[in-house]
Amino acid sequence: MSVAAEVSPAYPQSYYYLWHLAALGVIKADFGQPPAEMPGEDDSAIREKPDPKISSTAWDLIAAAGSVHPAKVALIDVGVSRDHPNLASRVERGESIDLASHRYGARIAEQLNDDDPHTPEERYSFFANLSLSGLGNLGLSNDDDEYLAEIVAEYKSSQGVLRRLIDPETLFASHGTACAGLIVGEPAAIVEATGETQVPEVIFDASGPDAAPSRNRNVLPYFGVDPFSRLVSIRTSFESDPLQFIAAFLYAYQQRADVIVLPRGLPDPKRSRVQPKNELKADLEQYRNRDAADLFARIAVALNGPAELDPHATQEGSNPQRLWKILKHLIVAISRKIPIVCAAGNSGESQMIYPASLAADNNGIIAVGAVTVEGFRSGYSNYGEGLTLVAPSDDGEVFNRHQLRIDRLSPFFVRHAYPPGQLKQYRYSHFSLLTTDLPGWFGYDSGANPWSSLLPFSDNPGIGGGYYTTFGGTSGAAALIGGVCALVQRAYKINHGANSRLNGVKLKTLLTEASTHDSIVAPGFRPLTPDCMNSDAEDAHGVTYFFGAGLPHANEAVRLALLQ
Repeated sequence: MSVAAEVSPAYPQSYYYLWHLAALGVIKADFGQPPAEMPGEDDSAIREKPDPKISSTAWDLIAAAGSVHPAKVALIDVGVSRDHPNLASRVERGESIDLASHRYGARIAEQLNDDDPHTPEERYSFFANLSLSGLGNLGLSNDDDEYLAEIVAEYKSSQGVLRRLIDPETLFASHGTACAGLIVGEPAAIVEATGETQVPEVIFDASGPDAAPSRNRNVLPYFGVDPFSRLVSIRTSFESDPLQFIAAFLYAYQQRADVIVLPRGLPDPKRSRVQPKNELKADLEQYRNRDAADLFARIAVALNGPAELDPHATQEGSNPQRLWKILKHLIVAISRKIPIVCAAGNSGESQMIYPASLAADNNGIIAVGAVTVEGFRSGYSNYGEGLTLVAPSDDGEVFNRHQLRIDRLSPFFVRHAYPPGQLKQYRYSHFSLLTTDLPGWFGYDSGANPWSSLLPFSDNPGIGGGYYTTFGGTSGAAALIGGVCALVQRAYKINHGANSRLNGVKLKTLLTEASTHDSIVAPGFRPLTPDCMNSDAEDAHGVTYFFGAGLPHANEAVRLALLQ
């Protein structure tokens, strides 16, 4: 059955949790005619429109061309809930790795060698096939090349572990689980009246005369950008350990991933520091900002003071920057072979976090910012030179000297009593991304069950119980673009074989060609529009400064990939 179908207007559950797929052109949805006038601050005119009609999808385009090869997405994050009903068949359990709890890798095994029943784990070599062949010249000095070669040799001969007692991803994997759902999430199994479990390739149940979603509200007809691809989870921690991240990128390269998604920053003590912008320096010279200028000056003294005040200071007899330098060159080199999708950051700064800041025309690093259904940059999203493109996400309140963007549905909005006419006001968006959540207490929703009145259906694996959560940030935006990259690679494989892929530079070029600044962020009605975040006339910089190449259209990107 085709994945395209009309959604019945009588379907009781709102389909607006699919809005980001429509905004990206993954699905073609008719949201009805826009209101005659712009809606009020509460977005009610948008939210009260009838449920959309889904007429076609990018999946249809790929299926019609004969796709049989899934793409492989490597997600470098804090882990993924492998047993989530929307992810269980998408996560490659035999290839995923935990680098946070063991230097050479760990993995949960359902059954181990029982020769010694008292041993809770056994040794396993995760990096046995590791090789840098194919990467070319990394641009390192001879000494650093030898240093990296020693690292590769160590990991190639290393022994990680298979475990059966402890699964840390049941505790700390909420962020990775949310990102994984946006990339490859598929509908949970639907239990038919016959008692047979059906795992549909699409969200639609064809039991009636017209294709329509399942009426069982305990199973969300939820899916990510490319539910036909697979995901390898590479679990890392937040420790300032460059070797951990070197191992993560080496492992993704060894696994021949088609796209690497990094929806977070890396704690490089040098490259992750935000540099003050010239226009902000000028602001600090004004009388009204003298207190802030004094604070920044004292912070600078503390950071550049005695070594005991700086935990990242170089210690005698060591060179901690060497590993971070090698990591930088490794990321850039791998990106030329495999596209690396990075979050731009959530600081509202006019510069990228690291390593999104490495994005350039000659590499495959894709720096992704966030936009709202209102067509504005998300209030928290970083922007500026180096931004590659944007994707839909939620919003963040802003109340500074340059703009006012507040949630007027919040009971606390009256606290922001700014004099009218003093600053520009921008409409706040209440739309967020719905995605998969880590089940149980440690998920974003702490195991909350939004369908508690439907507990008689609790034997269905798709019931709420904390399985879903609202999500956003540039992390969510980067995850969506990771899914679009998977679609493109899957389309490319049709004409070139299962082991083929577009390299990072070519795929990045294709994505930017399929992006535009004129797109309406569905189901809204405003094209991408600059705002004033850090200076009064900042919107004069133009749309590229805020949105890079713009909002990509997945269907167009797939069409271009089929022509390669």
